[in-house]
Amino acid sequence: MTNPRWFNNRIDYNTFYSSIEELFSQFGPPYGAGDNKIMPNGFFWSSLAINVLLRSREYSANATQNQCSNKENEVTVYSYIQNETTMMMLGLIVLSWLKVNLKKKTENGHCHNPTHNPTATTKPANCPVGSIFHKELYDDFTNILEDFLGMVKDCKPTPIKL
Repeated sequence: MTNPRWFNNRIDYNTFYSSIEELFSQFGPPYGAGDNKIMPNGFFWSSLAINVLLRSREYSANATQNQCSNKENEVTVYSYIQNETTMMMLGLIVLSWLKVNLKKKTENGHCHNPTHNPTATTKPANCPVGSIFHKELYDDFTNILEDFLGMVKDCKPTPIKL
């Protein structure tokens, strides 16, 4: 491959977190309820898709392989618009948001007890029980990711020999 790196930048999880938080503030949650049904928020999801494509373009290194053919339209390439690149970026953005969100909720002691004093964001916080609860979720999140990474490493593909 002429350019073996899939992405040319290191992932900035704080930027990815902020991009999803911006979608929440502009369009509300990903789902809403209406007529006794759960309805997807089309504005949220379509904006997330656009965000993923823009980030994919920003981060993509356009990995290419031109050993089978050097004709431009016959080169194997993973650009920002390929399904694999888009799906990987979607996963990284969402996992980045989840990482930062759970960390903040742990550190701020989020819970829904109305007797707790609200913070500047009007969400009740500073609850040790809520902090422990979110820390346990964060730990489970990291365990899930470690298990997944182990499965990925154990399932390495075998290339066809030349």
